[in-house]
This record gives sequence, C-alpha cells and structure tokens, in this order.
Amino acid sequence: MKDVVLKGRIVKREIIIYVVCLVVTYLLNIYAIATYDNTSWTELYEVWYAVLFVSLVLYGLTVLVRLILWGLWALVRPLVCRGRAQ
Repeated sequence: MKDVVLKGRIVKREIIIYVVCLVVTYLLNIYAIATYDNTSWTELYEVWYAVLFVSLVLYGLTVLVRLILWGLWALVRPLVCRGRAQ
C-alpha cells in the first residue's frame, strides 16, 4: 500500500482556510449577539460547539466550491492552452 504524502504548503493553506472560516463564524456569532438584545455576551464562549460545527460546515462548503472550480478549470484549460500554442 502506498503512503499519501501531503506537502507542507498544502497543509498550511488548508489550516489558513479553516482558521479564516473559524474567524468568520465567530464574527457572525458576535454580530448575532449584538443584534439580538435578549442574548448575553457569555454566549460568545458558551456556544463554542455550535461555532465549531458551523465553521466545519463553512469549511466543507469552501472545499465543495474549490472542487467545482477545479473541475471547471480542468475542462476549460485545454481550450485556453490550445489557443496559446498557435
């Protein structure tokens, strides 16, 4: 069985993307707490499990969008590269 080797830059990029998703989710949580008057600021750290779940969902959506864009680029690339060769 072959080993799967991930390059360091790929791991670093994915960690950065997930941290951005986590920050966006916390900012959405802050916005929700500030918008609705009947919530307390303790919810910022009390609902860490919900923030974690939403950030994972957001990361999953970014993976899905990147896969779709990668697939579209794989379809378009031969057409673009053929035009440059001539």
